[in-house]
Amino acid sequence: MGVAAVFLYSPVQAKPFAYITNQLGDSVSVIDAQINTVQNTISVQGKPAGVAVSPNGERVYVSTPEAKGVAVIDTKTNAVISTIKLSEGALGIAISPDNQRLYVADWYENTVNVIDTQSLKIVATIEVEKSPSGLMVSSDNRFLYVANRMSNSVSQIDLQTLKTKNVTPVGKHPFGLMLDSKNERLYTANVQSDDVSVLDTKTMHLIATVKVNKLPYTVALAKNDSLIFVTNQEDGNVSVIDTKTLNVIKEITVGDKPEGISTHLDDVHVYVANWFDNTVSVIDANTLNVVETIKTGSGSRAFGQFFSR
Repeated sequence: MGVAAVFLYSPVQAKPFAYITNQLGDSVSVIDAQINTVQNTISVQGKPAGVAVSPNGERVYVSTPEAKGVAVIDTKTNAVISTIKLSEGALGIAISPDNQRLYVADWYENTVNVIDTQSLKIVATIEVEKSPSGLMVSSDNRFLYVANRMSNSVSQIDLQTLKTKNVTPVGKHPFGLMLDSKNERLYTANVQSDDVSVLDTKTMHLIATVKVNKLPYTVALAKNDSLIFVTNQEDGNVSVIDTKTLNVIKEITVGDKPEGISTHLDDVHVYVANWFDNTVSVIDANTLNVVETIKTGSGSRAFGQFFSR
């Protein structure tokens, strides 16, 4: 049975979309994840990199470093409807669960810009440590987590005060982040130390460090938070970690230089953007095999949470 057939079994699964930034192609591929085909390709100038989909699925926000800001896509028309001017450091991006605030990390300014999603204006700027990259907002909207790549740390920001509550050392050059569904554990992919840091969010203490392969970039969770999937850029594969034992249980070969990763709404199929192959690999978390490869655009990066909800 093909993957497309598996996705058809429940009306709840109807038409989730994956929005894949193609940095070298100045575009975003829109994948209909019910049938695993690219439905549309949206022109987005400025080397699109980071991506965040609004909770209501109506907008997609894409960081565009060369255009010095963020492009706002209307998902009904699949077109850019507005841009937000920031700086060439705009990279990591995340949106609050109440759809009110957009957070954009500025790699060069060592800040996170807080943007009102209605006015598309900056309402606050939070100072963090060096080279903020990956961002993650807790599902209860209490905290923002920031991977500070050049400081080898993670900042925990209190979203009521917009002040830093904790800064925790992790591995070398953290980039992608992932928070579990209970907001209890935070996982960071550490590019230069080839490992994943596991943090307890209550104390922001390090629980464990899990060794993976070369240049881990981003992380995703699947199967009720029981498995972590880590893209290893240099090795062209994905490490799978059991969250109970914190052991690597498999390495899955995907496309060349995998970067962004996100999980389908079914919590089983994990999508990996492959930079050099210009593809997205689809992994079945039950079998831990690649079950489909989707051709996208040049330099598929998809850094962030790229699935519509």
